[in-house]
Amino acid sequence: MKRLMIASLAGVAALLCAAVVGAATTTVQVTKNGFTPKSITVTVGDTVTWHNADSHTHQVVADNGAFASPALAANASWSYTASKSGKFTYRDAYATTHRATLIVNAPPATLSLTPALGTVIYGSSTAVNGTVSNNLTNEAVTLTSQAYGKSVQSVASTTTTTAGAFFFGVTPTIQTTYTAHYRSSNSTPVTVNVAPRVGFGQSGSLFIAKVTSDLGYAGRFVIVQKRNAVGGWYSFKRVYLGDSSRATFRLKLAKGHYTLRLYLPPSQAGAGYVQGFSRLLPIVRK
Repeated sequence: MKRLMIASLAGVAALLCAAVVGAATTTVQVTKNGFTPKSITVTVGDTVTWHNADSHTHQVVADNGAFASPALAANASWSYTASKSGKFTYRDAYATTHRATLIVNAPPATLSLTPALGTVIYGSSTAVNGTVSNNLTNEAVTLTSQAYGKSVQSVASTTTTTAGAFFFGVTPTIQTTYTAHYRSSNSTPVTVNVAPRVGFGQSGSLFIAKVTSDLGYAGRFVIVQKRNAVGGWYSFKRVYLGDSSRATFRLKLAKGHYTLRLYLPPSQAGAGYVQGFSRLLPIVRK
């Protein structure tokens, strides 16, 4: 329990530190001649500190009542953390002709991005979906991709729909990382893995294996597996592929009913690909 409490406190501390690091503080000097500088621009979450650099008392008051400091004696300071975007004019309550402007910009919108599938079979399509945090509609979003071993490419553009949602259909042919872009903001990259397409068929007494991807599979192998009575899989034959990434072979099977499949191990899938499986092939031997 003590370790759990320490870990939880450490997590809270990390979040607080992250919040502090992400914000900025701007100082405005209050002098006998007015505010210096007279106009500043910050972002929501930033802090503005007014420091009385005069020997007389001053007070900072927003014209619309958004903020107001206490009376600031000589060398005193007061801070305000901006919580709402907009343009705020303010004055010195002890010298009403002294005026200045605070401009607060909204924070950059953030994007989420999630793949509908983490892994697809070569030649298959999927989608990556996301939202823009400002929830605006008809806003332009672009998508870039980086296929394994390739440079980044711009692949598509779309516009946001209800609640800032957007959608991209994608057909990766090798492991590909996608990133969504909106104005100056980028999503966290997401990766879609690709499994080679493993074909498995039968022609008379011969079985046929074929593996397809952007690579060639000559000299590599697939493994024939059969399902046992409790639903597990048993590997019993290794089949090497020829120049066309294809092989024909025979199987010695006793009388009975079988469910077979081909398995392409990760070691044989090639760089940029994950393991693959064929369809299930039911076999009856009489």
